[in-house]
Amino acid sequence: MATQVYDRLLLAGLLAAAAGASAAQPTGEGVYASAAQLAAMVAKTKDGVATAQAPTGPGTTMLIAHRDADGQVEVHTRLNDEFVVQAGHATVLVGGKVEGNKETAPGEWRGGKVTGAKAHALGPGDVLWIPAGAPHQTLVPKGGDFRYLAFKFEVKP
Repeated sequence: MATQVYDRLLLAGLLAAAAGASAAQPTGEGVYASAAQLAAMVAKTKDGVATAQAPTGPGTTMLIAHRDADGQVEVHTRLNDEFVVQAGHATVLVGGKVEGNKETAPGEWRGGKVTGAKAHALGPGDVLWIPAGAPHQTLVPKGGDFRYLAFKFEVKP
């Protein structure tokens, strides 16, 4: 259930960006969102996660994410991820091999178990680049909380 909710939220955010979520933004004036506004967008988690499309300009996909439980293994075949940590701590596993995952949308794989990944301990201000095709999983300490921005960049030939 939690994985289906997260998949739907993530897919909705990506589709909104692809459909021109920036169209409502004023041209040439920039886009501003305060830290308080971003935090409010994901204040309440459901099944351990909350995600929302953050305000951006054309050609940019950025999600604000809040986790208070472990995420599932993810693989994005056409999107690089870059995490910018805002609050809390987590360990993000990157790389290795994944077994037992399922394609949930074209080029998007979820679930299974990752082995042989490198563990990155993340805290406020840290940045982590995850290349397209690399399995990754966010692990939140029991009773912990983790909030970050996830920038999505399409792979360029």
